[in-house]
Amino acid sequence: MTDNNGWLLLDVLDRRHPGVVMVGNRVKQGVSWRSVVRRNHDEILATVLRSCRTKTATTVQTARSRQISAVPVVERVHTLVHGVWVCTHEPSTPPPAHPPTWAFLWDLDDGSAVRSEAVGVDWHWADIGVPVRRPIADAMRQVDLEQMTTKALALLASKLDGSVHRQTVVEHRPDDDHKVHFVARMMKSGTQHDCAARFVRGLSVDFGRPQSVPEPSTNLGDRIADALTPQLQYRAIADPVSLNLLYWHGPPAPRIAWMAGNTAQKPVLHPQDMPAALAAAQSLIGAGPAKTVELTARFLTLDNKYEPIHMTASLIDLDSGARALLVVLCVE
Repeated sequence: MTDNNGWLLLDVLDRRHPGVVMVGNRVKQGVSWRSVVRRNHDEILATVLRSCRTKTATTVQTARSRQISAVPVVERVHTLVHGVWVCTHEPSTPPPAHPPTWAFLWDLDDGSAVRSEAVGVDWHWADIGVPVRRPIADAMRQVDLEQMTTKALALLASKLDGSVHRQTVVEHRPDDDHKVHFVARMMKSGTQHDCAARFVRGLSVDFGRPQSVPEPSTNLGDRIADALTPQLQYRAIADPVSLNLLYWHGPPAPRIAWMAGNTAQKPVLHPQDMPAALAAAQSLIGAGPAKTVELTARFLTLDNKYEPIHMTASLIDLDSGARALLVVLCVE
């Protein structure tokens, strides 16, 4: 099928235009799948679509006495197929191995980041201590985005226009660091009371342990901001619509239960304080940058209680016109 007779990974979130993510162990971006597949185009596409419909591994026989194998990568929340590995091979020869791959869904309205179990492995995430569901800020903390952090936050705070974004990062896991390539699609889906749910959907491919992990670098702006931040103050970036925490700039505030292992199935911000916080955010959006509001709200703590914390909030310009909330929390 391809120049190395190996697997081809397709992004099938847009079934009309499947996108090539991987050819064998090589990342491909912006390549038409028909330019990669040399023959059996119709049979391969039919097998991919059948695998999407059944959400199971599929094998079919071709007219040339070969087999086409397709393995779907299914997102676990809505059981939607995000990608399909497909290859042709001799019937008597099993297809070669492909890199571990999983689907992910970041729900910007409830602040959760969910990953499916990996395809192509015989272990589960729980076996290596990786939560399949965690807050978005916790997921952001696990990857080295380096100079792409601002752009990533801008995408999360943007209008989600359906654009596709790709990047290779280092993900930190309890077992070790791993080099991971992801393709993410910013999108809205479903409507309820004229409000579309906001999602980031995509695929991740694991390349194993990186040869080297770059030392974290701090630019001059970060150094100045750190020098000007008083003790007991902590800076967070939040979504201006949902108020969900997206990212800690600098050390996270102590005692606040914002990570996957200590949220206790409760919202981080007390529900009774949400209306006042949303009103403050809307006043900032209406006024634009240079305005700051102060308020006190109750946050969930590590002992499963709510504690009042004073904070200030303002809008911050990110990238491509996107804005987020910069929240400074004063935690004793």
